[in-house]
Formats: sequence, structure tokens, C-alpha cells
Amino acid sequence: MEQARVRKDIPALRSMTYLDSAGAGLPPLSVTDAMKAIVDDWSRTGEHWEEWLLDVVECRERFGKLVGAKGREIGVVPSVSVALAAVASSIDFSRKKKVVVSSLNFPTNIILWQRMRERGILMGVEVLRHRNGVVPIEAYEKMIDDNTALVSIDYVSWLSGSREKVKHIAEIAHRRGALILVDAFHALGVFPFSVKRDGIDVLVSGFYKWLCGPHGVACIYAAEDLLKGLDPAYLGWHGIEGNVIERLRGGRDPFDVPFSQSSAKPSRSAARFEWGTWATVTVKGAIEAMKFAVKNNPSSRFKIIRELKQELTAGLEKVGAKFLTPPLETNLGGGIVTFRAKKMEAVVARLLKKKIIVSGRFGHVRVSPHFYNTGEEIERFLTAIHTIKE
Repeated sequence: MEQARVRKDIPALRSMTYLDSAGAGLPPLSVTDAMKAIVDDWSRTGEHWEEWLLDVVECRERFGKLVGAKGREIGVVPSVSVALAAVASSIDFSRKKKVVVSSLNFPTNIILWQRMRERGILMGVEVLRHRNGVVPIEAYEKMIDDNTALVSIDYVSWLSGSREKVKHIAEIAHRRGALILVDAFHALGVFPFSVKRDGIDVLVSGFYKWLCGPHGVACIYAAEDLLKGLDPAYLGWHGIEGNVIERLRGGRDPFDVPFSQSSAKPSRSAARFEWGTWATVTVKGAIEAMKFAVKNNPSSRFKIIRELKQELTAGLEKVGAKFLTPPLETNLGGGIVTFRAKKMEAVVARLLKKKIIVSGRFGHVRVSPHFYNTGEEIERFLTAIHTIKE
């Protein structure tokens, strides 16, 4: 992977020091050009709906390859929050009514379950508290029991940047007869992993962070042997058996016969989570983002990210930073370094004036270099922080 070539394809890097990929990754020209091309073609020649449906199929297949799954195990939806809601509506909570989550999860991956508790669908939601940015594995051992239906965690915390021991947690959950759902938004595009190897039952992720793709599209993975047991409470016309994509791929006209008005049988594939028509432009962008990810090897990516994190941490230690992010020696994490800042908003604003982009989160500054960043950019940030500290 040639970093100079990659940086040339990301125009924003010419005008700023961008260290906020945990907020939104910078798209390469291949992503934005593909999105522009489909909008331009649409404006000049009209809708090409059946062609666009096949883009959804390609998106499923490419996402499956990224996470080590089959295309039929993937559904394409508008966002991770929609993905989580679609999955939540599909799980049988009639016998087991407890969900275990981490306090380090992104808000939706806690709020959703609490709302279900408030509605009486769940009896309990156990939020495991972190210690210094990490939830100890012992907490999962203690809290996951025979009443637990689901364990729902983020692979990498959006806040502390810590990486969960997903395979270990999956083993604990399965031992107790619970499913494990993983939000991989801050893992996918940072380091390689396999849903099968990690024992993940359901996984959700979007594209606009570390995959450098667009907003407005996400994917759900559900293990094929579990699909029959994931029975959605809600279906749209794209989620039924014999939907338009299934008809088209079977060589049929998508509207050859009317859709049933007396029953609603879910698709046998993860298409059951696809409620309505997709935003074609963003699906196209997601496809190009995945091509970009494969072209720039995920293993090589994490080597660069890890080195940048080490430089960043070492430099921040010199100015006495107090970290929420655990050290690399104890937790490999993702691409996030978070440290305390009493005047968080002022720090972020002063960096912005120097065209250095980071995020403020709850009295902390979050810095998230990607593989397209350089050591010189880390040094520029550290110099600026030293000046602000003074």
C-alpha cells in the first residue's frame, strides 16, 4: 500500500490535518465520483431501478466478504440504528427477557434496549460499567446468566477506543444460551476480523467512519443457521419471501404477479431486515468504499494506525494527558485515543483554528488517526496541544 497514492485520492488532506475518522472518515475520490456519476446519469437518462437493485446484491456480497460471511447472511439498511431496531424486533423475548450491554456502547446500543424495558418487552437491561475505559471480562461472566436473551456490545468503543474480547464474550453468551450482537462501526476498516471465527451471531456496521464511505447506508449480518429464529415483527415489501430482488435474480419480471395481501412471510435470507427502498446513491458509495478497503489491505492499515497511536500517546504523555483509552499493551483497541480536557470545547475550537480536526466528547478530546494520516500530522497536533497546554 502506497500512502502517497492514497493521500492523493483524498482531497481534504491537502487543506487540513484531519484526525477525526471516528466521527467520519474522509472519502476517496473513487467513492464521491461513483456517487456523482449515478446522480448525473439519473438526471440525464432517468431511473434505472432494476440495475440499482443489483447494486444492493453487490453490496451484500462485498460486505459478506469483508466480515467472512455469505451474501445471503447480509441485509442492507439505512443506518446502524435502523439495523439494531430491525434485529431487536426479530428476537423472541417471550422466555428470556434480559439484555446485557456495555456502558461503552454507542448510545443507541443502550437506549434501544432501555426503551424495550420501559415498554415491558424486556424485564431487565444490565449496563456493565467500565473501569478506566474497559469493561472487565469478569463483569460479563458474572452478569450473563440463564435469563439472558442477548448480549449487545460494540467491538470497539466509540468513546474510549477499547476493544472488547468478542470471541471470549461470545463463548460466555453461548454457554448460557444467549445470542451476541456486535456493532462493528469502529472495527470494520481498522483491523481484519471474521464473524465466524469470533462466534458473532449478529453484526451491524455503517460505512461513513473507518470505511471512508457515505452516510445513509449500513449492513446487518445474521448467521444463516439463526435466520429462521429471527422472526421480524415488522416487514416491508423488500423483506418478504419472493421480493423484487429475488424475482429479478430468478429471471422474472419483478412485477409479474401481485404481492400477497393476506400474509407476510419473511425472506429466507437476511433480506428480511430490508424494510424499504434503498438510497441508491449511498449504496453505490458503500460499494466503492469496500473496494477501497480491500485495495488497501486491512492488516497493513492497522499496522499504520497502531504506530500513529503509539506516537500520539507518547507525545500526549509528555504534556501530562490523562487517558480514557487503555494502553496498547493491555488492549489493542482500534484507532481512537481519548484524553481528559477540562475545557474540551475550547481545546477543540483552538485546534480547529489551526485546521486540525478532532472531536470533543463529554469532557474529553478524542483523536482518531486513520491509515491515511502521517507522523508529521501527529507531530503537528502534538505541537498545537503543547501550545494550548501552555
